[in-house]
Amino acid sequence: MDFNYRTNQLIAILSIVVAAIGWILIGDISSGLYVGGGVFLTWSLSRELDPRHAYSAFLAAAFAILNVFYYETIQLLVIFWIILLMRIVNNITGKNQTFFDLFSVLGLSIYLSFNNENSLYLLVYVLAMIMILAARKKSKKVLLAGLISLGLFIIETFFMGYLTFNRRDYLNPINVFSLSVLGLSFVLFWFLSKEKVEDDKGHPVKRYELLAGQFLYSVTILLLFLFSPLAINNLIIYLSVVVGVAIYFIGYKLIKRE
Repeated sequence: MDFNYRTNQLIAILSIVVAAIGWILIGDISSGLYVGGGVFLTWSLSRELDPRHAYSAFLAAAFAILNVFYYETIQLLVIFWIILLMRIVNNITGKNQTFFDLFSVLGLSIYLSFNNENSLYLLVYVLAMIMILAARKKSKKVLLAGLISLGLFIIETFFMGYLTFNRRDYLNPINVFSLSVLGLSFVLFWFLSKEKVEDDKGHPVKRYELLAGQFLYSVTILLLFLFSPLAINNLIIYLSVVVGVAIYFIGYKLIKRE
């Protein structure tokens, strides 16, 4: 993260302020740090989903501040894992995936799957590899990583029972709202991906790659919602990203028309 950029400085300051507020309101310094870290990662997620509009991420981060008023737990490592997945799919960095890039994220996916006894992390990784192979020339390292993750997914799912449907009241207003936002996010990303975006080296990003990363985000959150005990604070972060980006994008389009 380059702190020479004004937006990076702003989010760093905002995260520290929120961490302090969280410490005061929650009464625990570690909880405050988790909430502040959650705000920072919300901003980071939004930047991956909407690299064209720098300030949409701040709107998303503002919504994530809601976590200071109701805090249980935030799974920061899972959010970091989602960011890494999107970065190797959307090609925002402008660099081809290295062996280290692919297998470090695979290693994290394996760790999360065993630690949480849930094979969906490997399923998402398989989907990410399929998207990369579909978007670019065939790569042996991508294919190898995909086959390893697929093999582990099959073992964990069918022999260890690591994938179970999360039974919950899906007619609960919060769940209905969450599913509605996730459903509408696919429509949002379809239009958002039409925006011209440059990678970190100043080259145009292919629309398919950008859209693949955005769709992977929505699919990942939907799978976490359906097949994992998703923490309410994480859900607030995931939905804040979609709602913040959507409101900014719609407002930006309306202003441009005037």
